[in-house]
Amino acid sequence: MTTLNRTHKCNGRSNCFTCSLRSTMVCADVSLEDLLAFHTPIDDLVFEKDAIIYNMTDRASAVYCVRHGVIKLVRYDVSGNQRIVRFLKKNDVVALESVFSEEQQHTAIALTEAHLCRIPMAHFRQFIAEHPALQLRLLEKSQEALRDADNWLSELVSNTVPAKVRLARLLLQLRIGESDRVHRLSIADFGAILGIAPETVSRLLNELMDGEILMKAGRGPNGRNYRADMPALTLISQDGCRARQTRKTY
Repeated sequence: MTTLNRTHKCNGRSNCFTCSLRSTMVCADVSLEDLLAFHTPIDDLVFEKDAIIYNMTDRASAVYCVRHGVIKLVRYDVSGNQRIVRFLKKNDVVALESVFSEEQQHTAIALTEAHLCRIPMAHFRQFIAEHPALQLRLLEKSQEALRDADNWLSELVSNTVPAKVRLARLLLQLRIGESDRVHRLSIADFGAILGIAPETVSRLLNELMDGEILMKAGRGPNGRNYRADMPALTLISQDGCRARQTRKTY
């Protein structure tokens, strides 16, 4: 198991009424009147980069709504080797898989500084039972998570797709909003997600930077960033699709 830092701070209680992301978060369809009782025990937490939010097999005591930052979900094999299975960004719900389980299904680690709303699990389950609108929203979130997992396997992990194509797809998934900025992960994290050696990751990143498709942008409010030529990255990310289509014509 990992021994990373678990440092975080609490900024007090979250205020659902003034949250700028309320229309896109999991409780978007719940009325303000119903939120009056719901938001009271929700903590506003800030986790440092590399801080553990929870460990796999921990008691499922809470879910977390991401307001800012990137979270990686990690699983460990019997030898203790880690594999990053998904990452979550703004508007996503961390620990959604554990809502109806007794333990957490992954280890969740902050890839960047992360701002989260922590909702106690018992409180969340009660609120689900009392509000049909939230049940539908959770079903939609679950479908999104399943789709993301399918895309992760087919687009990022599959060894039938060239590593450079998969790296381009990963960088596009790490895009910050609609900007030309991309979250800059460590070489080890890129390799753990794509299932390739750190040396290969380093070589591919250097190729993108030599071609001015990717440029280091230093540290911003979202942590370390790249600036990216999004159209060029998109073209690279589609090479695997074109290759499969070409094979089908023969």
